[in-house]
Amino acid sequence: MKFFKIISYIFHPVFMPLIGLAVIFNSGIYESGLPTGYMRFLYLIVLLCNVMLPVSIIPVLFYIRHINNLNIDEKRERIIPLFFTTICFYIGYNIISRYSHSQLINLFMLSTTIIVVVIMLTSIFWKISLHMTGIGGITGLIIILSYLYRADLIFLLCAAILISGIIASARLVIGSHNLLQIIAGYLLGFVGVLGLIWYFSS
Repeated sequence: MKFFKIISYIFHPVFMPLIGLAVIFNSGIYESGLPTGYMRFLYLIVLLCNVMLPVSIIPVLFYIRHINNLNIDEKRERIIPLFFTTICFYIGYNIISRYSHSQLINLFMLSTTIIVVVIMLTSIFWKISLHMTGIGGITGLIIILSYLYRADLIFLLCAAILISGIIASARLVIGSHNLLQIIAGYLLGFVGVLGLIWYFSS
């Protein structure tokens, strides 16, 4: 049980935009050749807006007793954190879109913002797996990079699929989600990232 909890922390969905950016920068495509200082700037924006700011609201909500625990198990407890996360993601997307000339990066950041909005609205009546949404989005990104941008990422794709299975097992064993919520979360992330980038890039 402890192993699966560690897996859930390591592959927390809040890290997925940062991981996705790292995948793009190390995929061997045009964006891999961008200046190092420019990459660091984008990493910093994503780290701040997509990781640190969304995480910072959780202890505050716990302190004022809006949430029962830091895992935010209840679906309705998710709405305010997700609303705040949506704002942070949009700010990050807005900053990056102003300074980034890469359509791919802009579309990826836009897709993550849209996905969070969908999850927030879904949480009003149903609990979907955020962890699976995150890894589903990364898998969709890898496939779109391989297909549209001709990146050689077969080993990374295999790793993403393997990690997806491990995360799914962890969420089931812990009891955070049922199988339907896991599948729905994965499909949302996968189709959301792959579909939006494909539509505007092809």
